Amino acid sequence: MELVWIGHAAVRIRSGSSELFMDPFPASLGLKPSPAMAQAQVVTASNSSPDHSAVDTISHDPAPRVLTDPGEYEISGLNIKGIRTRLGEPEEGEEQAWNTTFCVEIEGLLVCHVGNPGSRFNDRQIQELSSPHVLIVPAGSPDGLSVPDAVDLINTVSPRIVVPVMYAHAGNHRQLGELAPFLGDLGAARPEPQTRLTITRTTLPEETTVALLTPAGIPA
Repeated sequence: MELVWIGHAAVRIRSGSSELFMDPFPASLGLKPSPAMAQAQVVTASNSSPDHSAVDTISHDPAPRVLTDPGEYEISGLNIKGIRTRLGEPEEGEEQAWNTTFCVEIEGLLVCHVGNPGSRFNDRQIQELSSPHVLIVPAGSPDGLSVPDAVDLINTVSPRIVVPVMYAHAGNHRQLGELAPFLGDLGAARPEPQTRLTITRTTLPEETTVALLTPAGIPA
């Protein structure tokens, strides 16, 4: 399995001929995926914010299947589960908005993209999350999961690999927190960045390890 971080919360996962793009963002963010990366059979959008749901930026022939809601799906050889979480507390008179955490089983690995939930996971949601091998988690969201809550989630589900996203990085015009506080709360040293994460069941680390990826997005 190969995982590439495009930037912001967007990642692209590939296994054989199966391609999955998660949380695509618009060009107004300052970056965009390269033409080769903007291809996938399946696209997931964790919430309705344009920064997480710019599904029209991803193409495929036939058109990609877009997932936004909780449930269980079998598409293009991928088993995908969506878990509903709160996006944030609604203002008086507003309806509750939702975030969907998507988990995909691929090559015997369980990979979960948290999205940008507005509150910590409850016991039921943690049970649904199960025990992911790879957890993609926001590390500097200004309006979503806080750093302490993100670290608490990591310590609770004990993934083998943590991939931080949604923190301040070059080319991203959005105001996001720096990565250092997240690493400090997690008690992890800053690892050497890599362009992509290539893993199998047999190459998983024994202990929880942070994989720091270089954003692959190009200037918009």
